[in-house]
Amino acid sequence: MVVCHCNAVNDREIRSHIESGATDAAEVADRCGAGARCGSCQPLVERLLAQFGLEPERARETVAA
Repeated sequence: MVVCHCNAVNDREIRSHIESGATDAAEVADRCGAGARCGSCQPLVERLLAQFGLEPERARETVAA
């Protein structure tokens, strides 16, 4: 499923980046661009992070910084 329409990033790509070490939304954005433009996909990126046991709150704070 496409998560980030701005950068054409799907959930498999985001999961792959999380599995290879991305620990928050900022790292996901750096690696594939998801969440780096308009931010409307941010809740989905946070849900994917949460599926791996990573805290969505930490992800939100990192992106805001």
